[in-house]
Amino acid sequence: MKIFSRAVFAVVFVALCAGAFGEDSVQIGLPGFQPSRIEASGKLVEDWGSVAFVLSGEGIPAEGAGSVQRVVLDGIIPAAQARIQRGPLVLTLTAFRAPAWPSGFDVLTVRVEETSGHQRKATLAVGLPDGAVVGRQSVRIGGRTVLSLLEPPTVKQEKRDWGYDDEAQSLPGWGTPEVECDPAFRNIRAGLGGVPIFYHFAVEKGGSAQVVLGLMESFHATSGQRIQVCKVEGAPPVEVDPIARWGRNRPGVLVFNARDENNDGFLDVSILPAAHSPDQNPILNVLWIFPPNIGLNPEQVIAGRMNQAALRYVDVGGQRDQSIYLSGRLEYELDIPANGFKELNFFVASPGASVPLPERTAWTVASLRKAAREVLSAGAAKER
Repeated sequence: MKIFSRAVFAVVFVALCAGAFGEDSVQIGLPGFQPSRIEASGKLVEDWGSVAFVLSGEGIPAEGAGSVQRVVLDGIIPAAQARIQRGPLVLTLTAFRAPAWPSGFDVLTVRVEETSGHQRKATLAVGLPDGAVVGRQSVRIGGRTVLSLLEPPTVKQEKRDWGYDDEAQSLPGWGTPEVECDPAFRNIRAGLGGVPIFYHFAVEKGGSAQVVLGLMESFHATSGQRIQVCKVEGAPPVEVDPIARWGRNRPGVLVFNARDENNDGFLDVSILPAAHSPDQNPILNVLWIFPPNIGLNPEQVIAGRMNQAALRYVDVGGQRDQSIYLSGRLEYELDIPANGFKELNFFVASPGASVPLPERTAWTVASLRKAAREVLSAGAAKER
């Protein structure tokens, strides 16, 4: 975990964060980087768009008065805070820029407090820009992770009949095949940081199919580097090292006789890193779903000559790939005790930056506040 150097950072950080953007908003930021801002309406504005929070529920009015101000956390960390009164509930958003390498990101705490002395149930909806893709614990826009959800939400989403459902990234043009093959072998999705790759495909409940996974290693030069486990519902898992099995820049396929074992109407496919693999980033190039009884010729499949016979042909990481979700509503169902509160925390991508996934970072809200305190305290001591 890297943090910014402590020299110039502290003085400029304090000066930047002390300035209000305008009457209805307050800036937060780092020296040399574009600031973010919080508005009195409770909206945090970044270069990728904004994130807003709306409370609803019985006895909670649709609108309420809001204000925003500069605050200081732990006696030294400049921050911005918006406060919105919604009848018996108070919604408070507090944000500061964390000094995490290389350009920092915003840490946002959302607090919902009950003030009338009665237990309340409320829904906290998270407003996101058009095109935002909601994952298990993240939100992405254009492949950039803009929001890390430190507490898992309730996600109400409309599903397609197939697509990926993971935090992996698309890397078109990554593959460099040395033989004739389907063009999709040039693209991949990669589970950077050890994130599993997941796909789901609609089938008849309890139905069967032949699932073919296309793999090719173009990064490592020798075998024994990327070893992964391929799992397809209804079939035994297969551990594979693409270079050891087919050679570097040589495409290959694995065939699975799949079945919808849990009778939910979907076939589940996952690619995970093997526990002993030096490279923990799983990859997948191509995926086909064929009828259960069709005769498959692996060489013809690799060459792309059986695509027309496939029920589904997925150029993984390419233009014919897609999320399984059409759109979604990101919500938190809150049960707030009388005169009590609930808090939720988020990492938010500041301008020009991304945020780490919750399960792939050691940063916590507490450790980031500690880092900010140390940096600012060291800078203040140096100035005296």
